[in-house]
Amino acid sequence: MTRPRGWVRLPAYVRATKRAGGDVAYYWELPPWARPIRDVDGKLAPAVREGRRHTLVNTSLGTDLASAIAKAEALNEALTQWRTGEGGANLVKGTVAWLFAWYRDQERFKKNVAKTRNDYRKLMDMLAAFETKAGSPPLGQRMANKVDAGVADKLYRKLRERGERQATYAMQVCRLVWTWAARHHRATGVKENPFAGMGLKSTAAKGNRATTRAEYDLYRTTAREMGFQSMATAAALSFECCQRVWDAFGFEDAEGEERRGIEWSGYEPGKQIALVQSKTGNAVVLPLAINVAGESVRLYPDLEDELARTPRTADVIVVEERSGKKYKERRVSSVHRAICEKAGLPKTMTFTGFRHGGITEVGSVSADVRPISGHATLDVTRIYNKATADKAREIAVARRAHITALGADLSENGSEHVE
Repeated sequence: MTRPRGWVRLPAYVRATKRAGGDVAYYWELPPWARPIRDVDGKLAPAVREGRRHTLVNTSLGTDLASAIAKAEALNEALTQWRTGEGGANLVKGTVAWLFAWYRDQERFKKNVAKTRNDYRKLMDMLAAFETKAGSPPLGQRMANKVDAGVADKLYRKLRERGERQATYAMQVCRLVWTWAARHHRATGVKENPFAGMGLKSTAAKGNRATTRAEYDLYRTTAREMGFQSMATAAALSFECCQRVWDAFGFEDAEGEERRGIEWSGYEPGKQIALVQSKTGNAVVLPLAINVAGESVRLYPDLEDELARTPRTADVIVVEERSGKKYKERRVSSVHRAICEKAGLPKTMTFTGFRHGGITEVGSVSADVRPISGHATLDVTRIYNKATADKAREIAVARRAHITALGADLSENGSEHVE
């Protein structure tokens, strides 16, 4: 490729923008992996590596090219110095930060799907940088084998001030790390797990309430009227099949690995639909009909009606109308909000709520939701049943009867209103 005369290669993360007056301005922007991140409660927090925050921000470099290059190179050097702590090479062996780095190098951690690894990594980095007392050294600098039950309980109390959900998740991650570390105590120096038996409490994230079937029906109708058949179909996949949002849309994950999404090749109209839960890797096959007195009876008519309305323009089922490609997360958020506003649906109604609503509906007719939801395990308080196609069929039949009974009850008592 021939470069134009006078062309200069700009340093990494530098963007050139032509202004209205004709001159060119330069900007240095943090790469995605170094930008502030949102914790599990949605709050922005500085990016952290091995317990070390960086203070770099997006910076205007001016219009002078030579000066802009010099400034950018200095910023890139500072970014590199922060980044090279990855892997624990510069950490004191036996500290909490070192233990987290050691765990991330274990196959037990690497076998998790990318989203789980990313979530765990964020929590570990937050914990390594956490100060249990103002002005005290961060937790990452403590020796891991000196963290006892008292320290664990105090850490949990402090984190709960930020939010119950994040505190619970953080303690669960610590429990995993210390359990594995104690198993390999000769390498880690850790012999006990202070995070075991804590009696953790967990609450659902604000806004992630279960969507009702009435809300689900209204949402799909409104989405179609607005020209977003794809969103109506995605809602059906999430509600009827209990699919996670990123599986329904096939989002690209944090490490750049594209999720498969749900493909047309796995759908046999009137027979079954094949799904793969990306978080657990579990395959789920939902039967779509049963034979009653020689006639085929549909188990998921709303789902199949949406699929029938959806054009087959790509390998995956859900693609955006305007581009013919998979949705980006930000686009889903903006379109979802527009549909909810048009329909007069609650502001607290999230797309995740469709899956929650479907699982809640299944829970009304079965103690075991795994044949539909693809969960890996059951809570210890639930009855254990092996997840099979037969069980999925039984659940679908019971769920259909449950929906029919609800409809009959509503018709007797007047139409249901969405508040």
